[in-house]
Amino acid sequence: MTSRSGAASPSEVHNHIDGGAAGVVLQAGTITGDVWVAAPRSPHPVPRQLPPSPSHFTSRTGELAVLDEVAGQESGGRPALAVLIGPGGVGKTALAVTWGARQAGRYPDGELYADLRGFSPGPPARPQEALGAFLRALGVAPERVPPDLAEQAASFRTMTAGRRLLVVLDNAFSAAQVRPLIPASAGCAVLVTSRLRLDGLLSEGARFLDVAPLSQPQAVELVARAVGRTRVAGELDEVAELASLCGRLPIALRVAAARLASRPRWPVARVVAELGDERSRLARLTAEGDAPVAAMFDWSYRALPEPAAKAYRLLSEFPGAAFGVDVAAAATELADPVDALQRLVDASLLEEVDDLRYRFHDLVRLHARAQHDAGRAEVVPRVATWFLHEMTRANLVVIPNRWRVSPVCEQYRNTPPAFGSGRAALEWLDEQLPDVLVVLEEVVARQHDEVAWQLCEALWELFLHRKHFPRWLRSHELGIAAAQRCRNTVAQARLRCQLGRAYLDLGRFEAAERECGRALELARAAGSRHNESVALDQLGTAAQGRGDVATAIACYRGSLEIEAELGIERGVAQRHRRIGEVLAAANRGAEAVPHLELARRMFAGMGDEKDEAKVLVSLARLAARGGDVPSATERLKRAWAVLSESGSPVYQADVLVGFADVAEYADDPAAARGHLVEALQLYEQAGGPQGERIRARLAAHEATDAAPGGEPGQAGE
Repeated sequence: MTSRSGAASPSEVHNHIDGGAAGVVLQAGTITGDVWVAAPRSPHPVPRQLPPSPSHFTSRTGELAVLDEVAGQESGGRPALAVLIGPGGVGKTALAVTWGARQAGRYPDGELYADLRGFSPGPPARPQEALGAFLRALGVAPERVPPDLAEQAASFRTMTAGRRLLVVLDNAFSAAQVRPLIPASAGCAVLVTSRLRLDGLLSEGARFLDVAPLSQPQAVELVARAVGRTRVAGELDEVAELASLCGRLPIALRVAAARLASRPRWPVARVVAELGDERSRLARLTAEGDAPVAAMFDWSYRALPEPAAKAYRLLSEFPGAAFGVDVAAAATELADPVDALQRLVDASLLEEVDDLRYRFHDLVRLHARAQHDAGRAEVVPRVATWFLHEMTRANLVVIPNRWRVSPVCEQYRNTPPAFGSGRAALEWLDEQLPDVLVVLEEVVARQHDEVAWQLCEALWELFLHRKHFPRWLRSHELGIAAAQRCRNTVAQARLRCQLGRAYLDLGRFEAAERECGRALELARAAGSRHNESVALDQLGTAAQGRGDVATAIACYRGSLEIEAELGIERGVAQRHRRIGEVLAAANRGAEAVPHLELARRMFAGMGDEKDEAKVLVSLARLAARGGDVPSATERLKRAWAVLSESGSPVYQADVLVGFADVAEYADDPAAARGHLVEALQLYEQAGGPQGERIRARLAAHEATDAAPGGEPGQAGE
């Protein structure tokens, strides 16, 4: 990335600032006051989330025509809404995604997909999960996703207004799950699949479509296409019987066809005979299923070699929607599970999501869970432990010297770093977050509390840099409950401090003081001086946010004394920085400078460039306030060179605000406005209170410009 050195010409400079999921691309603009001011552009991403259409999709011409009709009819200003109803395995999802793939041109703004897990073994997905994923797919950075369902739904309606999107909501359990996920635009369409008739969606203008098993000719056609017409030409009667044994359900037909396709010398009659023997011995898988469908799964399962059969049994316990090879290895303890996974795919007992991830159909998962395995109960805690270790290795790259309650980090203190940079580690953590959260929910539900609170603590580095506020709040409710059941007051104090930081970043100072005050009590009761220091530090930040300078300084000084007592140099430097910043904000610059200079020297001595850069921003403001604009500018350039590569849009925005402050002191309101506009774009991704403050400053600039005789440059602080 080009640093803000002012050395490049407008034609050479092309800055890219990572703004999260969508990114914010800052392109060529102007050089103002020796500082590059870029013209912003925020391209809208086009999500393409539909799963691949199943191979050998057969017929359904009538149902496809109905969906065409629903999408094309006048909807009174609402999005078109169709609910596909039918038993498990009947092909509702296949119908929805196939229609969506064929209608891609009708929805140029993309397709969104969510599995609402209404009929999976675990709890159904909460609407917040799907909404958060949708907002991120539409370009909202994780930090910007609101924490509350109502705010998420409002943001989703705003984001989708005027767009033409297809939304597929798979396996819905209730109308309440679906309603917040309906977009605002009449140009959108929503397809919902469910085993239940969701009558509550009638008020939303829903059209209900019953999806029945394939007709007998269609079922025969599916098998013939999958196995090969030439091969079955002489056994059409047997294929017809096979279709009947499969209940004409596409999922069972695909399992049977996969078995035949992989055994080219078998006659269809052999499969029919085997199924005939097994039908009476198998129990139903679901209330609406029947024995022939269960027979399909059982028959294919018994043909698996033991490593694949073991993977089938144990992977069904993984609570996430999809999993990769690493998770499969942790769940099964197979050194190399790739062959087992491929055998399951070949048997149509597992679906490939992409080159790296796999998933179960919900009926297949139920069948796999019904197979006895003595190691089944250990799968979830084993996967949780794997995530804990891998996240810890990533966290040690992001913040190497952070104090952690979990003892796991000590295993990796002297091992080679797992990632080449903190940014790469954060990207990996971000990718794993959905799976980590469902695993956390499951280990807490099963009261594997020791690994649960440690897994929650390990989310700190990601949440600190990328925020993910709704997930931050929910995960820490779970982690604190687990630490309480463990009677681990040190862990509980740590997690309450982490939760308190989320409230601080959201500007909810009373909630932050509640959590940090409780953490302080727990830390003192447990004799945990480190937690006591952190709690005091954050209580100081909350007091500063409320404008109580005296209390803020007292808390910071109390924390500083503990850090010095513990010999934590970085902590001492951080507290001097905090004291300097609160004094500077209170216009006590002469008192602030010694604290900030000491903090800068300490960070430099430790090689901590990122924290030194943060201090440089504060020193730059004080220098500009004292009339030394060149020195202020130079400090900001040095800060930008470091923080522009941090992977945190908030840190980048903080430097831009520093540039704006210096421009205002230099009586250059045009430059100040340019920097504030850039900063606002980045702060808006974070969802905290900074964005409101920047908007207020921009409004003050506009008011000054508009007023007769207005004085530019006076609308700053």
